[in-house]
Amino acid sequence: MNRKNVGVFVLFLLIFGSLALAKESGGARLVKQPTLSETQMAFAYAGDIWVCDRDGSHARRLTTHEAVEANPHFSPDGTQIAFTASYDNNLDVYVIDVEGGQPRRLTCHPAPDVVCGWSPDGKNVLFSSDREILNSRSRQLYHVSKTGGAPVKVMEAIAFEGSWNKDGQTLAYRPFPAAHARSSGWHLHRGGTTPPIWIINPAKNKVEKIPHGRSNDHTPMWFNDNVYFISDQDDIASNLYEYNRKTKSSRQLTFEKDWNVNSAAIRGGVIVYEVAGGLKQLEIDSGKISPIEIPIKLDSPQLRPQWKSTADQIQSIGLSKTGKRALLTARGDVYTVPLKDGSTRNITATPGIRERDALWSHNGERIAYLTENREKAPFLKHDLVLEDQKGMKPAQTVTLGIPGYLNLLSWSPNDKLILFQDNHLNLYVIELDTGEVKLIDTNQRRSRTQFSFSSDSRWLAYTVNGENYFSQIKLYHFETDTHHMLTDGMSHASHPVFAKKDYLYFTASVNTGPRQVDLDMSSQERALRSGIYAVVLAKDGKSPLLPKSGDEEVGKKEKTKAEKKAEDGADEKGEKKKDESEIVQIDFEGLLDRVIALPIPERNYDSLKVAHDGALFYIERSQPGVSNELPGFDWFAKSKLRRFDFKKKESQVAMDKVGFYTLSSDGKKLLLMTSGGRLVYADAGEKLKPKPLKLTGVKALVNPREEWKQIFNEVWWMEYQYFYDPAMHGSDWKAVYDKYEPLVEHVVCREDLNTLMVEMIGELEVGHNRVGGGDVHREKSASFGLLGADFTIDRGHYQIARIYTGEKWNPFLKAPLAVPGMDAQEGDYILAINGQALTSKDNIFSYLEGTQGTQVTLTLNSEPRLEGSREIIVEPVHSERKLRHWYWVEKNRRYVDQKTNGKVAYVYLPNTAGSGFRYFNRMFFAQIHKKAVIIDERRNGGGQAANYITDVLSREYLSGWKDRDGLVSATPAGAIYGPKVMLIDQDAGSGGDFLPYAFKRLGLGQLVGKRTWGGLIGISTNPGLIDGGFLVVPFFRFFTPDNEWRVENEGVAPDIDIDLEPDQVNQGRDSQLDKAIEVIMADLKNYKPIKLQKAPAMPTELGK
Repeated sequence: MNRKNVGVFVLFLLIFGSLALAKESGGARLVKQPTLSETQMAFAYAGDIWVCDRDGSHARRLTTHEAVEANPHFSPDGTQIAFTASYDNNLDVYVIDVEGGQPRRLTCHPAPDVVCGWSPDGKNVLFSSDREILNSRSRQLYHVSKTGGAPVKVMEAIAFEGSWNKDGQTLAYRPFPAAHARSSGWHLHRGGTTPPIWIINPAKNKVEKIPHGRSNDHTPMWFNDNVYFISDQDDIASNLYEYNRKTKSSRQLTFEKDWNVNSAAIRGGVIVYEVAGGLKQLEIDSGKISPIEIPIKLDSPQLRPQWKSTADQIQSIGLSKTGKRALLTARGDVYTVPLKDGSTRNITATPGIRERDALWSHNGERIAYLTENREKAPFLKHDLVLEDQKGMKPAQTVTLGIPGYLNLLSWSPNDKLILFQDNHLNLYVIELDTGEVKLIDTNQRRSRTQFSFSSDSRWLAYTVNGENYFSQIKLYHFETDTHHMLTDGMSHASHPVFAKKDYLYFTASVNTGPRQVDLDMSSQERALRSGIYAVVLAKDGKSPLLPKSGDEEVGKKEKTKAEKKAEDGADEKGEKKKDESEIVQIDFEGLLDRVIALPIPERNYDSLKVAHDGALFYIERSQPGVSNELPGFDWFAKSKLRRFDFKKKESQVAMDKVGFYTLSSDGKKLLLMTSGGRLVYADAGEKLKPKPLKLTGVKALVNPREEWKQIFNEVWWMEYQYFYDPAMHGSDWKAVYDKYEPLVEHVVCREDLNTLMVEMIGELEVGHNRVGGGDVHREKSASFGLLGADFTIDRGHYQIARIYTGEKWNPFLKAPLAVPGMDAQEGDYILAINGQALTSKDNIFSYLEGTQGTQVTLTLNSEPRLEGSREIIVEPVHSERKLRHWYWVEKNRRYVDQKTNGKVAYVYLPNTAGSGFRYFNRMFFAQIHKKAVIIDERRNGGGQAANYITDVLSREYLSGWKDRDGLVSATPAGAIYGPKVMLIDQDAGSGGDFLPYAFKRLGLGQLVGKRTWGGLIGISTNPGLIDGGFLVVPFFRFFTPDNEWRVENEGVAPDIDIDLEPDQVNQGRDSQLDKAIEVIMADLKNYKPIKLQKAPAMPTELGK
């Protein structure tokens, strides 16, 4: 498969032929986000902002930075364009003159600032940001002067985007994001995350809601006091609509059926909108629609083939027979890397083709890997390639004929077999001499197969999962095609490894039951205690731990030369002969009775491998729940590579901070991945002396055009292979490919490829379907520091309005201005930062750029003057999100406590994974003395099925207990037996859908708020993309005990439907929380407590 010898001419074509120009005929494609002036149109294309005449002619690029620029908006007079750019890895607001020049930065904050438009007078730019959001997936709206300075919040109510009417008083806005957004593809979403368009006068706090069903409405625009917007309410595609404020009714303006209208702009009775990768123009009065073609000749830096390091995209690692070279697959190529002598070799060098899972044969002569068979594209298949170790001889390609997504696992020790598996739970072997593929077994549950060949290649030990979810070890005999179950199902047995001909080592756990199903939250913080065991394979075999007497052997004679040769496996002529004593004999009668436990503690072990001297290497990992580590902690740092010495009968740490490792075929060399993802190698001895593996030569000539086509095809194919329904919900998936594939050749930057793929996978109309990342342009972060405070502008200066303290019992939260002894109070003015004078004409956050991890001097005073001021030294933090979040949580808890006279507990759940588990334990059990509880799962990010929470909430009172002194106790003690209410909203999904579903099904109480997201087809088992991008394919689905598909694309509806009313939010009130309090207090009126606070009278008779 090596194609490096194709010659200089082809390399010339790769480099210079791919300085491609976007095709001029028919106009540019993948043009988006138009904005209009009276005479011109601006739009986003290829990551830049462009300007042309209204008819599409005379297009010119206005911005040229490699970072993405988007969301252009013309000023009312048409002389300037505001846009959002990701310079310095930060989304901020910029303005540029329509004639060009240097963009001017208007915002300077680590939170994303996204341009929405202008104020009608042209003095301010309207943008959205989540910089001060307390608990929402949405944002808030701000104004910033076109000359810069302090941004001003438009209102407290959440708003994802908005547009001012020409009166400058009335705002049409979308309160929250849609499900089909960013990396998530979900056309025609009909769960709870279906945003409406609302109209508000912030000054008068008066709200008008445009009639709205369960559709996705966005991009509000004004003309003649009517609101125009995009909606998919016709259940076919997103189109343009007009809302008449006088008649209070909407009418459809466009009738696109095959493609969604994704963005639009309005000016003077004309709407220009984005559809099918191009632009169209609608004349509102006549209804006339005409396409706009924009001829563009483009030179795009991202299209240029470049040599790139691929060392940060390693997919698999291995070693040659004696460990002289490492074997890596990275970014679709196969490399051999010398540990000491020689140079790195890319033995495939195939741009636009993905090779995977490289394995070195045991004799060191050949390398096997998978490649893509494109004969029936896009229905790809994997072929097996056998290559000589230098990649210089013609490779042998073997057609496997298996339609699924394959993974190579191992060569057999005699190099005649290769073990592999597909994504449909099947385990196969191919006989290389004949090319025959044999199905060995099919697992009952999805799990990572652990396996080991016997030294004579006659046996395979491998793991399967049974109905009880436990892993079991099976043995397969190749010669007789028979299967034998080694373990009995009463333990979780895994990680088998043969030790030459005598033993099979493996791990086994008998405490794993509560943590076995990691989909369930009840598996959280459950320890996994495994022992390591050896099974003696032959009935006359001996334990590897058999005591040795230390006596001299009596009557032992010196061996003759012929006997020594025979012992070495050679005949009298010195030729090697078959050694019958090396055949692995497994006697199944009484096999389980010959299982011996190694004398080590039961801990969390995996990755067993046997070295050349018989020592057993394995990894000991940390136990969940033992500690709560600092943010950003590298879990490899707690993993240890251990070595068990059978002569000493003890285990020692061979190396710390090892996450993964592999062993050479001769058992003498180790290649290890350590903390931080570093690769090192070492001899397989008692104490490792690791040396770094040099990866400077791991690089490839990347041709973006070819790679992008490969990525697009593989995304389509992995959706086809991994989606839980083989019939793709009735979708003609090949027709979907044919619809989107022609646009791939118009992609001129990696970011646009992501946008195109999101649209494609969105055709499945399901949740948890995401694609993104990859080799996009990335900038070095500006490292902003933040002070953990809100500011207002008073008398021309910044005044501290609120200092966030981090509340209590949050050891990882740093509140810069709330540190004890810090002389800063709410109401103080910040007059200078590091000696630089600060006024409202300045942006305070620009003074904090680059201050993360440093000390900053603030000049403060209780009055806005330098006289009498003081200086303090603070250490800014990189994020305020947790500070603001915990302020919101504790404010709600105190509010509920106050409003209910201490009768009702308040518990917030940010997700149904680790954080949700910890929040629940922290907040619920501290309040079990209260009579009732409000569970708030708004904005719940999901994670697991929260059966643990519903189990606790469902606890029934079983008994009381009387001590001689003090209060009585209860069993279960950790319970609140009174009324329960759950708050839900459109931002709660996945596990945040399941929790209110379970709460409702169990009859625990009423649901208050808004319909949840509606996504219970779960994620994800497919691999990532060739350039490091991600694809999340939903591969399993929830159904009810009534055997019905529910919740997906419908959400969980509340019993009491109530919006988070914007006018009340602007007044500092939470309408949903207030309703929950009202409901639970009404329930308490009729509730008779069942937990007894007093024991019965003491018995007066003996024996009672």
